[in-house]
Amino acid sequence: MSEREPEPGPEPEARTCQWCHGSGFVTRAFAYCDGTDPFKGPAETVHRAGECRHCRGTGDYDADRDPTLR
Repeated sequence: MSEREPEPGPEPEARTCQWCHGSGFVTRAFAYCDGTDPFKGPAETVHRAGECRHCRGTGDYDADRDPTLR
C-alpha cells in the first residue's frame, strides 16, 4: 500500500487577518511633543493598541471590509 497525502479541504470563508494575526488589534506609535509647536523639540513615542483597520477589529480578513482597498 502506498501512502497518499490527504486532499485539501474547502477553503474557509473567513481568513485570518495577516496584519493583526487574528487578534483584531495592532500596535500604533504616536509621536508626542510637549508645548505649542508639535514640530520643535524632542518627541516621545507612545505605543497604543488600536483596532486593525484592515479587518476592522474582527480578526477575519474580508476584502469588502478593508477600507484601504477603496
